[in-house]
Amino acid sequence: MTGITSVILACAIVAIPAFVFAAPAARTYGELIDKLVSIIAMGSIVLVVLAFVGYFYGISTNILKFGEENSAEKRTAFFFWGIIILFVMLSWLGILRLLGNTFLIPQDTQNQQQQLAPGQRSA
Repeated sequence: MTGITSVILACAIVAIPAFVFAAPAARTYGELIDKLVSIIAMGSIVLVVLAFVGYFYGISTNILKFGEENSAEKRTAFFFWGIIILFVMLSWLGILRLLGNTFLIPQDTQNQQQQLAPGQRSA
């Protein structure tokens, strides 16, 4: 197993410069920030997908054991808090906007850019 791991690690180390030099360099600070924001946006999408997969994997492994008495409360808490966490992950922008409107924080809606997924065009 260590031989396969070392081969994969060596390939990754050799391939990293190819990925780095394939991307065009940012010429301005704004371009750099735009690239970082797009990378973070893609990473957040990946995290949400992994959270869904993990949650549904946990449900599928624990649903058959739900009738057992030894840890039924722990499973119920897993289901409940998993739903709460997934809700917050998917609606955090709306929650922030709601809090901003509630506490009368001024929001300049004319100058805010619409947040788009990578590769998506504004209408």
